Amino acid sequence: MFRPAASSSRVSQLKTIAVVLLAALGLKVLVSILLEYRWYFPADFSSPFLTGRRESFTTLYATAFYTHILGGPLTILLGTFMLATGGMAAIRSWHRWAGRGQIFLILFALVPSSLIMAPQAFAGPIAAVGFTALALATAWCAAMTVYCASTRQFVLHERWARRLFVLLISPLLLRLASGGLIVMHWESEMAYILNAWFSWLVPLAIYETWWRSSAIGKLTALPHEQPGLTREALP
Repeated sequence: MFRPAASSSRVSQLKTIAVVLLAALGLKVLVSILLEYRWYFPADFSSPFLTGRRESFTTLYATAFYTHILGGPLTILLGTFMLATGGMAAIRSWHRWAGRGQIFLILFALVPSSLIMAPQAFAGPIAAVGFTALALATAWCAAMTVYCASTRQFVLHERWARRLFVLLISPLLLRLASGGLIVMHWESEMAYILNAWFSWLVPLAIYETWWRSSAIGKLTALPHEQPGLTREALP
């Protein structure tokens, strides 16, 4: 006999397992990126990322580069902490201070450094525009996250914060995809260009599709159990 409660519990368990596996994969990629920092202090121009950049590694680019590689992982860790603690009233003040720190790093370190580095992206101007668009989208999501929190639109605040997190982890997805292309011997200039766009557009599209289907499903099936969720929260 079919038991909805048991089925729902099983789906919830599978989702938890999937989230844990994805988190473990993301952590592995982040650690692999951090291990490469040994080539950046001082700059080793024979390392994979800095190859061919000796002439273009000006004071401005170097400042942006070091700002970016130091601020990026910290914003991801802060974002992970806030996603995990957003609903915990006991540490709400910690959540707010972490959010303020993350937004400051994004708007005054990560985004400006990205805009400086993007024009010198490998594979030319199309990839450069992709990384520039990612930086601007990140800034917009950060601004909307702050705006919705300040106006106490917490459903929208959560949605913008999750969008922001998807964009922040896109470099991990970029690295993961690049590694896969290298293993399969499919690495090319065109692959890099596509990766510069798809590494953040595809995850963002997946999130948007999942969120909208999930939210609309809740509104349709259980409106009396979702008092804080309204159609006005579905932009």
